[in-house]
Amino acid sequence: MSQLDLNLVRVLVAIYETQSVTAAAERLDVTQPTISYGLGKLRKAYGDRLFLRSGAGVSPTGLAEQLYPVFRDALAAVDNTLEERAAFSPLVSGRRFRLAMSDIGVLIFVPLLLKRFQEAAPRIEIDVVQISETTGEDLAAGRLDLAVGNIPQLNRQTRSSLLFKEHYVCLMSATHPSIGKDMSLSQFLTARHVMVSSPRSGHALVEDGLAELGVHRNIVAKVPQFTVLPELLSQSDLLVILPSRVANLYVSQGALKSVELPVKLSDFHVQVHWHRRQDTSVAHQWLIDEVAKTLGHL
Repeated sequence: MSQLDLNLVRVLVAIYETQSVTAAAERLDVTQPTISYGLGKLRKAYGDRLFLRSGAGVSPTGLAEQLYPVFRDALAAVDNTLEERAAFSPLVSGRRFRLAMSDIGVLIFVPLLLKRFQEAAPRIEIDVVQISETTGEDLAAGRLDLAVGNIPQLNRQTRSSLLFKEHYVCLMSATHPSIGKDMSLSQFLTARHVMVSSPRSGHALVEDGLAELGVHRNIVAKVPQFTVLPELLSQSDLLVILPSRVANLYVSQGALKSVELPVKLSDFHVQVHWHRRQDTSVAHQWLIDEVAKTLGHL
């Protein structure tokens, strides 16, 4: 085969990134037999199996590992040229965007974004994934469209726009037995604290900031998710340090109150990040603008 169908390039990229023939079919919105047929043509063209069965999915061969970055970059370049020539209309577009954010971002940002997209772009689909060590690479490769949050490690790799500045507060029961509207340093140190230890929750930033001030709190429990906090705090004397907007969300649901910290931790920036390859993309610029308008007023 001297020429390769662009659809076969999409097949290999989709299988590699999803590690599954079934998931690749879902991503490309085709049937599983179509993906299997395309994989068969690729195997014949390259004289290699390319993907081998592994557990519940497939794993790439050495040749597939070599082909993937070439195919990925070529596909992104082709898609960008097509997009530049085509008019993007959010009202009719059925495009799927992939966004990365932390679980705390999902809690605060996703409901607002979905409401906005329902009004401005009712057919657009959004996939949200967790921020990870490969988020910068995924943006560069086109596997992600945007990343949203406090992600300073991306600043050198991406374009970015500031959404808002944020700071930390203490959240606790509205009827806490010993802390009222204000909290002294002594009360903070002797109180029992719970810490959210999920990936990218920001707990490392909090701990580093407190350590620099010589402040060591009494952590009695670590939990993996933010969703357990209202029930955990409302019926106890526990405290948790959270970004103020998350704390305000929980306070609005009742039974909890937010109190300023007795020590000053540095504010942090919540930004939207994208790769420079998207600077000429009308669709991505629309998405960036919508995210900025929707979340910038928080």
